[in-house]
Amino acid sequence: MMKAKEVAEVIKGHVDEVKIVDERRVFATTDRERYRNAMLALRQKGVYHLSTISGVDRGDAITVVYHMDCMPVLLSLKLNLPKSSPSVQTVTDIFPGAILYERDLMEMLGVEVEGHPDPRRLFLPGDWPSGVYPLR
Repeated sequence: MMKAKEVAEVIKGHVDEVKIVDERRVFATTDRERYRNAMLALRQKGVYHLSTISGVDRGDAITVVYHMDCMPVLLSLKLNLPKSSPSVQTVTDIFPGAILYERDLMEMLGVEVEGHPDPRRLFLPGDWPSGVYPLR
């Protein structure tokens, strides 16, 4: 079982900022060039659970947050994507459970998840207009 300081130590080379809120809560900010490295480092330390992925339209950017369960520490790993090119690499090879969360990101926010093994629509009907994203 990792402590908040250990989680921060594992990801520190792969993030811009780490904030330890308390002994069970850590927030970190990274970019699309390093977030996978942070996740790989966590996986190598025995973190196996990606709780969910959320996203927020911030106007000119889309913020994607990977919520990790580092037993008993909860980590929120955030990255901002420019709305002009909102794309990330899939993390399904690291955390297979990300498959549905990434489909949700693609469908609802228009984030392109490169290398996703199953990019089919998840919620919207087949006749939903292309390029229209309900959470934007």
